Amino acid sequence: MISLSPTETEIMEVLWNSEGMTNNDIVVYFKGLGKEWKRQTTSTFLTRMMQKGLVIKEGHRYAARYTKEEFERKQAREILDSMYNGSLKNFIAALDGGEQMTERERKELKALLGLEEEA
Repeated sequence: MISLSPTETEIMEVLWNSEGMTNNDIVVYFKGLGKEWKRQTTSTFLTRMMQKGLVIKEGHRYAARYTKEEFERKQAREILDSMYNGSLKNFIAALDGGEQMTERERKELKALLGLEEEA
């Protein structure tokens, strides 16, 4: 599973909401938020994120390889696969801690899965 440091998460949020930025654009953006990052600092983070396969570089611009939604789905799938042997049933069983689901929770789960309630 790909883990992000708090700083990497901040940078990814900016890249997810842009069509690509230069290193200098990122430094200027965060300076506007009161963070005095140097170009070398952001360059180091961007290089790490490229090594993790999260960021691509085109010319002098950096962009997110995946949308935020794609990244979150990828993370969720990796958790499901690594911790629950790819079993949604095992995941749901772990969530409820052995307790019975409430009727409301059952309806929400069926709606999420696109299952219709029986009459």
